[in-house]
Amino acid sequence: MKTYSFIMDRLHWFLSHLVSILLGLLVVIVSLQIAGRLLPFLPYMLWTEEIARFLLTWLVFIGGAVGVKEHSHFLVDIFPAVKSKVLQVAWDLFISIGMVAVASIFAYRGFKYAMVLVYDTSDIAQVPMIWVGAAIPSFGILSLLFLVEEILKTITNAREA
Repeated sequence: MKTYSFIMDRLHWFLSHLVSILLGLLVVIVSLQIAGRLLPFLPYMLWTEEIARFLLTWLVFIGGAVGVKEHSHFLVDIFPAVKSKVLQVAWDLFISIGMVAVASIFAYRGFKYAMVLVYDTSDIAQVPMIWVGAAIPSFGILSLLFLVEEILKTITNAREA
């Protein structure tokens, strides 16, 4: 369990930094796009719009996986807090299993969608669209990895308590 947590912590660190880099690239590319429209001595670059869209796609899905690890997604509590530790553990596992179901759908259907894009390329930048479509199953797989860690921690903490 400790080795798995260590690996997941390293993966989380890497993905958090990757999101920062993607955001920086997105800001630079959009700034280039704006500057190209406003400054007459700069050429208008068509590729910036497509690449910005592709970066945003990866930013959203990788950021979503980081959000799963950090428990920072939007949450609505519709039931009052449970006083029993056993019921709280059961509720936490139920929520985690529901999230596993959703992440599994993203992984499976995202993979099928990405396979449709294998032979497609973007119009202007000529980027293989599989690189864009791969963001969806990547989110699903990364979320599943983080959720397995969360479920294992919940079970371990319940046994120790």
